[in-house]
Amino acid sequence: MPASHLEARMSQSWQQTSLESLEVGATPLVRYFLDRLQITPLLEQYLPPLPGRAPALPTAVTLSVLLTNLLLARQPLYAIAAWAARRVPEHLGLQPDQAEFLNDDRFGRALDHLQRADRASLLTAVVLQAVRAFDIELTELHQDTTTVTLSGSYTNQLPAEHTERPPRITFGYNKDHRAVPVHCKTYDGNTSDDQVHRDTWDFLRQIIGHADFLYVADSKLCTRENLGHISAGQGRFLTIMPRTRAEDAWFREHLQTNAIAWQEVHREPNPRRRDAPDVVYEGVESPRRSVEGYRVFWYRSSQKLEQDRQTRRQRLDRAYARLEAVHNRPRPFKSRAEAEQAGQRVIEDEQVQRWLRVDVCTEVHEEHKQVSPGRPGPETEYRRVEHWQFRPVLVEDAAALKREALCDGLFPLMTNDESLQPADALLKYKYQPFVEKRHEQLKSVFGVAPLWLKNVGRIDSLLWLYYVVELVQALLERAVRRRMQVAGRKSLALYPEGRPSEGPTAELVLAALEGQRRHRLLDGQGQELRRFHDTLGTAAEELLELLGIDRAPYGLADA
Repeated sequence: MPASHLEARMSQSWQQTSLESLEVGATPLVRYFLDRLQITPLLEQYLPPLPGRAPALPTAVTLSVLLTNLLLARQPLYAIAAWAARRVPEHLGLQPDQAEFLNDDRFGRALDHLQRADRASLLTAVVLQAVRAFDIELTELHQDTTTVTLSGSYTNQLPAEHTERPPRITFGYNKDHRAVPVHCKTYDGNTSDDQVHRDTWDFLRQIIGHADFLYVADSKLCTRENLGHISAGQGRFLTIMPRTRAEDAWFREHLQTNAIAWQEVHREPNPRRRDAPDVVYEGVESPRRSVEGYRVFWYRSSQKLEQDRQTRRQRLDRAYARLEAVHNRPRPFKSRAEAEQAGQRVIEDEQVQRWLRVDVCTEVHEEHKQVSPGRPGPETEYRRVEHWQFRPVLVEDAAALKREALCDGLFPLMTNDESLQPADALLKYKYQPFVEKRHEQLKSVFGVAPLWLKNVGRIDSLLWLYYVVELVQALLERAVRRRMQVAGRKSLALYPEGRPSEGPTAELVLAALEGQRRHRLLDGQGQELRRFHDTLGTAAEELLELLGIDRAPYGLADA
């Protein structure tokens, strides 16, 4: 065959081939956790039947794709179809021809379908599967709530008295303040924290099957109704006691005249400066129980002690600075009462009335005025006129400041658990910030707000899915850190430039795999001629090996 004919045939053959490049990314890792949680089968089980013809793409599959997107990309509903089209479909739980069915309307209808499901029972099934699959202990449970802020008008909401309705979006108080989440519930926007604890505790007792667990929560738990409900159900609780309780005032007064047998119960490195002294906690059980008969532990933190001193000094300094501005006003005070009121406003605004009182300094200025009009002369008579001016001054109450200093660094915990010692109770409560951090990541890492949805039921369903997002995130971090401990690894090079991370977060783990692609050379009929993958980085390979994830999706044989 002439060379020219050969070249033409080769050129024609080459033009009939195409290169397909799709992202693998961290999708197989996400699928690994969703499959272990059996999310898709559980959704299929609890979603109610749809009337009419079955949808081209089952709702359970659509919601699984949405969950994967929330974990990896967090894009609006209208952009998820394009995002999924750039991914290897089988890693999303899709057949190759199913990606074309994705659009924002389908995702919206899937959220509507989820809203009609028995999500309480679905949540119980998901939690029980997580406990079984990941060997989670349920002996200590912490509670925290968070808010999701929305904007705009939601006028199509059902009335508050309607029993079967999504939570109402209302004006309320915003609370922007790690652990495996085992419960979630969406409440109306103006629901206070102290109203949710009994529902939460009852649900936890139901899924665990008994009440023998320690329920840990912040001061909103500490109401007579909440604590009585848990105690009557043979449950155990641990909470911080608010300053409004009479037991708080009694102990602080008791501290003024009695020697307290403080004992060191915990010591840890200073979290702010490595060269600073350790943070030391001293503890003691109060000699008097609460009015309900519960135990009260008191603690004195060296770090909080210094913070209390600095805070008090700053408030005093602000009061003095504000009073100085009062002194410099153009018009002097003409009466003692007026000056005293101005000083009282300062100390009340700065909340230092416990340590300062207002005194009034009186100044008299004399002036001689001519009695009769006209030009003054040798015979001109004058009269003496007194001008009284009043200046508020602040006087420190030395005894009150001394009493206050004795209470620096104090905070109390209340419990009905007779087996707890002060050191145990402190360590259990100190875990609470990790729960709050998990919630905080909803609005930072996962960007749950703003929500571009106007249908309240869809918002309710989306927030339920975000619970699963939090669950997968927690399980992923828990698995990585446990495997690191077993393997004797102190860190993984997950930060930019290969810098080590001693406590890898889900965000770092997923980012290490994102961007990895699978390439296929296809002939004119779409048949695969060759397959190859991007080269995995060292950190990504270490993660897959550490977690025991199948490496075939990345073009690697199992080790």
